[in-house]
Amino acid sequence: MTSRRAADVMTGRELFEEGLPLYINRAQESFELREHSHEFAEITYISQGAGTHYIAGEAVPARQGSIFVIPEGHSHVFRPHTTDKNKPLVVYNCTFTSAFLGELRAAFPAFREVGDFFADPCLRWFEVKDAGSVHDTLFQELYREYYGRPPGFAAVLSALTVQLLTAIYRQRQLAPETRDAKPALSIAEAIAHMTEHYASPLKLGELAALSKLSERQLGRLLRRHTGMSFTEYLQHLRMTAACRLLASTSERVADVAASVGYADLKFFNRLFQAKTGVSPRVYRREHAKR
Repeated sequence: MTSRRAADVMTGRELFEEGLPLYINRAQESFELREHSHEFAEITYISQGAGTHYIAGEAVPARQGSIFVIPEGHSHVFRPHTTDKNKPLVVYNCTFTSAFLGELRAAFPAFREVGDFFADPCLRWFEVKDAGSVHDTLFQELYREYYGRPPGFAAVLSALTVQLLTAIYRQRQLAPETRDAKPALSIAEAIAHMTEHYASPLKLGELAALSKLSERQLGRLLRRHTGMSFTEYLQHLRMTAACRLLASTSERVADVAASVGYADLKFFNRLFQAKTGVSPRVYRREHAKR
């Protein structure tokens, strides 16, 4: 960025409600918002698209699956790579005050170590990657609770925030490239790759090569981290996606099968029946969103 003008400062008064020092939103980034800093902390998850995150004088690639931890006072702004409306940069934001973090540390004694990490006034911004759609699921749940406001939503929001911060803290602690940390990082990358490319003709050998592990090592680590073999976890990802498409779209079953990685419709139908207990058509009839 060439402009050296002072960044705007967001106080949070327009975000936080009385008694709820937490704010969740889903937004499409543009070129309109100025560089700014906050009087609160922000966790941003890149849900869709790609762009650049300008923060603390650095220009950092922002891609789907990136999670940025932005402590209070850090000047930043996101910019999409293109103005094409068909290729938006979509983010989820979880913002909270230092007071809310203090409340979580008091309410959850086991969270104190994690809370102290995020409360450190010397904490700098950092980035982690979503592994196995863990963060994607958490942000969607946070969003549903915040805007749905079912009974007990405030308690669930607190619990989900503890879970989110703990997951990020765990990844951060594993980040140093030590001898012991490498396998955990490799398996996280392998799971993330499977989650993103489940519809492709993935093979264990190719994934092992990308992870710089032997097939046996990768298979063992996958079972340890997911409870499933490579084939079982790939089928799980594909069936989960198929269920989502059957419930939320009117696409033909054959098209759903193809879109999740199965060109053989008969095989897809047999596998779906074995995994869910019903045929794709019955599943759609029972779960279609009206």
